[in-house]
Amino acid sequence: MTITMPSGPALRRTPGLKIAFVAPARYPIREPYAGGLEAFCHTMVKALRQEGHEVDFFAAKGSDGNCPELELPGVNWGANPELATDTGYPDGEREREDRAFIALRQLLVRRGYDIVHNNSLSPWMFPSEDSPEELPMVTTLHTPLIDELQDVIARAGDAAGAFAAVSHVTAADWSTPHPIAVIPNGVNVSDWFPGPGGASAVWFGRLVPEKGPHLAIDACRLLGLPLLLAGRKGDHRYFQEEIAPRLNGESIRWLGELSHAGLRALVGSCAVTVVTPRWEEPFGLVAFESMACGTPVAAFARGGLGELLAHAPAALAAPDDVVSLAQAIHIALHIKRAKVREWVVGNHSLIQTARRYTDLYREVMVK
Repeated sequence: MTITMPSGPALRRTPGLKIAFVAPARYPIREPYAGGLEAFCHTMVKALRQEGHEVDFFAAKGSDGNCPELELPGVNWGANPELATDTGYPDGEREREDRAFIALRQLLVRRGYDIVHNNSLSPWMFPSEDSPEELPMVTTLHTPLIDELQDVIARAGDAAGAFAAVSHVTAADWSTPHPIAVIPNGVNVSDWFPGPGGASAVWFGRLVPEKGPHLAIDACRLLGLPLLLAGRKGDHRYFQEEIAPRLNGESIRWLGELSHAGLRALVGSCAVTVVTPRWEEPFGLVAFESMACGTPVAAFARGGLGELLAHAPAALAAPDDVVSLAQAIHIALHIKRAKVREWVVGNHSLIQTARRYTDLYREVMVK
């Protein structure tokens, strides 16, 4: 069972709260962001502070605006950075991360926050022998089901706190003690501003198998449409096997990891953004960032991305189908840029998201 938090102009600023905002530990939370989850955490902290709340931000060492007295460790790949992935750990690093989250939870209990907003994937944010006390906590589910985390939530029962999810598709994957509030992510529509468009397609994000950028390349080749790729190598083996052989230095180019200002300028100066999830994408922030620039989106209709774009001015394709994707790109090229921008501003602005979360925080506080 899920509930959808209200949106729209009826939401108003209310007196400030004392909030602990917990990020995942793997990467520093700063621009350029390692991924959509990191972008969500950083921009939400800024929005909540802008709304007048006191926010202590707990994140990995090297993050922007986090609390220095307790920093999460990140993942150290030592002399083997080519082995780095977005999900694995070298020897000893998972245990180091676990100890950090236990210490963090103990600190949060001592400080007595009005609300703890947990965006980590750590089971140690929930009650355990090391920290059995309850917390007034909201956990946002940013991923499909993770068995280890689901088991901890089931054992904790009511003490697990409240839950939100970024889409109904994601919420349906999980079982929680109470209904999950569905609060889609938001985009800073001031930072992601309209651009003039251009002649090329763009794909941006983490270059990993589950994001499928090689399929974007194949679809653009079918159309004879130039494609620019921008983002971090999240899986070195995948990049060498699937991306590098498809690059030609002319019509298909990888620009590397750009600053956020550079990325916004790039997206705004392209004709279409191609989004190619090969997993049940919980949200797909890149699509909404692109649309805030006025750049239309062609995407695989998969997971929360397919759900949230179903009635948007966007073009959806059958998952994993390159021909269908090429057809969607052709359709997206003819969508009016002003209409795309208007839809995102009306439905997915960051301040709307922050105020929906504030309403949920207050519901949790009075229970």
